[in-house]
Amino acid sequence: MESSWNEVQSFCDPNINKVSPISSLCWDPFRELLWVGNDSGRVTSYYAKGLQRYTSFKAHKDQQIRQLRVIDRGVISLSPKSIQMRDRRGLVKWNLSDDQIKDLHCMTTTTLTHGELLAAGQQDDMLVINLARGAITRTISDASNIVVMRNLPRAIACGSLLGEVTLRDSRTMKVEQRVQAHTAMLSDLDVSGNLLLTCGFSQRQGSLIMDPLVKVYDIRMGMRSLAPIPFPSGPMFLKMHPTLSTTCLVASQTGQFQMCDISRLTMGSYAPPAQFYQIQTSSYITAMDISSSAHTLAFGDGASFVYQYADDAEFDCNPYSLPLETSDIAPPVNVKMGEDSPLSSVGMPYYTEPLLSIWSPMATYEVGHPPAQIDEEVLRNMKTLDFVGYAPNPGNMLRNQIPRRKKAAHKKDIPKFRSEQEREMLMATNVLSSSVGDLKSVDPSGLIMPKIYSRVEIQYSKFGVDDFDFGYYNRTKYGGLETHIWNSYCNSLLQVLFFILPLRNIAKSHIKTSCPKENCLLCELGFLFRMLEDSKGQNCQATNFLRAFSTIPQAAALGLFEPETPDRHLSYSMLMQNFTRFIMEQLHQESNQPGSNPLISKTLNWNTLSHSKCGSCQHEISRITYPFVVDLLYPKKSKKRSFTSILKASMYRENQTKAWCPSCHSYQPTTTKKIIQGLPGVLLINSGASNHAEAAMWPANKPSSWLPERFGIHINGSELVIKALPRGKDIPAEFKGSPETCAIYELSSTILQIQAEEELPHLVAQIRGELFVDPTPMEATPWYLFNDFLVNRISRDDVLSFKGIWKTPSVLQYKRVDIDSLLDLSVLPSEVDYSLLFKDVTVATNPAKSPRYEILQPDEMPKPGTIVAIDAEFVALNQEETEIRSDGTKSLIRPSTLTLARVSVLRGDGEKEAVPFIDDYIATSEPIVDYLTEFSGIELGDLDPKTSKYTLVPLKIAYKKLRMLLDLGCIFIGHGLKKDFRIINLLVPPEQIIDTVDIYHIRNRQRKISLRFLAWHLLHQDIQSEGHDSIEDARTALILYKKYLEYRENGTFGQMLESVYEAGHRANWLKGPKDSHSRPSSTPPVKTSYPNSPLFAAGWPA
Repeated sequence: MESSWNEVQSFCDPNINKVSPISSLCWDPFRELLWVGNDSGRVTSYYAKGLQRYTSFKAHKDQQIRQLRVIDRGVISLSPKSIQMRDRRGLVKWNLSDDQIKDLHCMTTTTLTHGELLAAGQQDDMLVINLARGAITRTISDASNIVVMRNLPRAIACGSLLGEVTLRDSRTMKVEQRVQAHTAMLSDLDVSGNLLLTCGFSQRQGSLIMDPLVKVYDIRMGMRSLAPIPFPSGPMFLKMHPTLSTTCLVASQTGQFQMCDISRLTMGSYAPPAQFYQIQTSSYITAMDISSSAHTLAFGDGASFVYQYADDAEFDCNPYSLPLETSDIAPPVNVKMGEDSPLSSVGMPYYTEPLLSIWSPMATYEVGHPPAQIDEEVLRNMKTLDFVGYAPNPGNMLRNQIPRRKKAAHKKDIPKFRSEQEREMLMATNVLSSSVGDLKSVDPSGLIMPKIYSRVEIQYSKFGVDDFDFGYYNRTKYGGLETHIWNSYCNSLLQVLFFILPLRNIAKSHIKTSCPKENCLLCELGFLFRMLEDSKGQNCQATNFLRAFSTIPQAAALGLFEPETPDRHLSYSMLMQNFTRFIMEQLHQESNQPGSNPLISKTLNWNTLSHSKCGSCQHEISRITYPFVVDLLYPKKSKKRSFTSILKASMYRENQTKAWCPSCHSYQPTTTKKIIQGLPGVLLINSGASNHAEAAMWPANKPSSWLPERFGIHINGSELVIKALPRGKDIPAEFKGSPETCAIYELSSTILQIQAEEELPHLVAQIRGELFVDPTPMEATPWYLFNDFLVNRISRDDVLSFKGIWKTPSVLQYKRVDIDSLLDLSVLPSEVDYSLLFKDVTVATNPAKSPRYEILQPDEMPKPGTIVAIDAEFVALNQEETEIRSDGTKSLIRPSTLTLARVSVLRGDGEKEAVPFIDDYIATSEPIVDYLTEFSGIELGDLDPKTSKYTLVPLKIAYKKLRMLLDLGCIFIGHGLKKDFRIINLLVPPEQIIDTVDIYHIRNRQRKISLRFLAWHLLHQDIQSEGHDSIEDARTALILYKKYLEYRENGTFGQMLESVYEAGHRANWLKGPKDSHSRPSSTPPVKTSYPNSPLFAAGWPA
């Protein structure tokens, strides 16, 4: 008791990827080991002395280890959903995961029933488990909310989450005694002899307060309360001394602990003063245990540290311990090698038995196809008699007929890379026959998914994403959206929003104004719409929009981000419905800022009166709401109903709820109903099914009969009339009234979740194109499928048919036929605010006082054809993902994610030729994994507003400047601009790009010459010697373009280019020293016509 406890050592597991709090500790009573479990499901054992690791294994997948129990046969670990037993070397003996396991918290064994384990938690029943077989033998009812269990010789002490402690007979498991130890919660309890100790929380003034006392009870006299143990810092953990029956170890979460003798509490002032100890932890204590010898303690904290204390320098974990099993250590082979020693003297492993990798022909055999899956409708209606199930035949297929399972075709219908196609064209081989697949093959019955609906993925070659043939998937005039971006499931809705013409004009006019919000989704939507308009069939990226979307904390709180690892069971349909509701509300808020035009509200908002009436006092409350989306409420009974009747019931709802009545000042039965008072221009319907019964309503109906292509809505006072209006028939008079109360809606787009057998789900959009109508008379307004970057024309029947179970609708969009006449788009801003080009904007705290650039003046306003030189630098947000094939070659799975870090734009002509007017560093809040300093010149701190010495701007500001230059008709000169503009996410027409990497390139040569080599060979300049500088690179590209004009005017450009390739081959495309004789003297001399140009200032010889 009077012994002094000293810290022996502390350690943290260095092999974990992230901090995982310690959740359980247990000293091994049979061997000199300490067992540790953490929140991520890993169990590790350490030697008692030295705490070196003995074994480590993942017991439960990403589940907290709530308790460890060590017996002679092994170690048992308990998690919320499973229990597992392993031997001390880590080999699994059994693993129990059952439907009866809901949320386990604790376990114990009894002294009467050997070979059984009791497990309980926040569930209705306690489980009795056979330790030999790892199976549940029986359950004990009325044992809920048990979080702590301790065994006594003839009873089991159970602590409830609600603060109650019960004693159960170990034979019958009936409650013999009970006591309410704490009014709120119980944190721990322990027993020894006739004493029971508890600690926990009390409820005071509506909040939880930790009791500063350890309560003591005598179980011999009906749980009689004894004098409590004071512990001012708040007791959280209790452990009785293994050899002294009246001594206990008490610890708090803050790291303070004490050894206390309960018998001395009766001595009062004659008792020796209590001695407290403090653990030097930077976190909070989460677990503790005392060894069976009582000579050493162990504590775990939330920072994954384990602290060991002992009362003597020489200590043992147990009075008597069994020896540990250790692995056999092979003696090292002593091979002496000399200059004349043959390599054969190095021995090779000798195998006395065949390796496991050598499969004999008798060991392999065909197992055939797996059994056919039973129809879900059969399982739902099945009745069981004895062990035989009976169900009516739903009639989906004939008797003894099963769907044919086709083997997955690897890389089928995937085009060849562009580099391969160019190589085959140079070799005069047939490229098209080997690269174009049969994407348009369809099943007339609609039961088999067409290939154009399959999940598309980008393949990467050694040349990156630019080598992928996107044109193979899109031969239309509409641009697709790429998929290698996080949260790219939003692509389908972004395409739908693009075809809502009023919304597109609102977003495009919004980017003409000066929007102060950094991550404005309406701005990013406007930039994206501009790209899609200019794409003319090229693929685009929603990178900037999705990056701004990922920074919104409300989106993360709503769970709108897709997981990094694809999940086959994830409902993308529900995810899309939540995203639709969120994005509409977000665009509404951003467009309704002061000084903005509320056209989005007129386009997408419903005008709904929510009316509530108290059933007791008849008090009525009404308020106006403006929802953006209608959630389709499917009927509970699977009877056939029309789509319009379900839509009407979803819009015009009346229900009974219990709500607060301000008149009665109490909760009363309340009748609530919603009455439609105004109709939107665009109707968005969330039609995703939440269960199989709702999803079965779609394929059960015939095409063109259930989902109406057109319907009318008429508001008749408080009544709502919705009727389908088939094409070719006259419109009833009731739908020809005032536009405020009557509207006719036509189906404009649908978003579907596609999931074929054994494939990951994804989303596609079916949109009726109303712009750039093709002259071929297929239909007046043809339908198109937007499957990310695959865009293809489809028929009307494909849209209205839901025969196959491979597609389910998620979002439907209907558009008013008279929407153009209802909205006055002329009030939108038409003039672009170009003031940003003439402002010096920065978010850096201490920017450079003398920047390297000069801001444009109003008289330098760019005009169509104005030449500017540009270069950009990038940093990496994610490293590339690669795999090594069996032949040793490396395959690129996903390229690194780059983001813009610096952009420099120089004047291309005039008095200030080659003088920069933009040199912006880009501030980013995302973690940067690699600054790529060798290639970008960006260093740590350059992009931090607190430490940067440069002009630092948000990405939106830099992007908007480039967007303005593009819209003004500027011609961009640079080296390798195609990749730069792709990462910047800016679609620039080819006529506005002059790329020196293409100018100084011979088409039948695969080598493209670097800017550094061209500058060394043609300009005699040594650039990029101390890192990249975007101003220097842009200026060099501008000079090379001027040189190209002179060579072409003199007629010597072809001769010069051949000499450059010859010099490159001789020098292996590496620049030599300045006095190198490898530089050819055959380069035709060029007479300089601009000796006074700033292009050739100091360091730039003419």
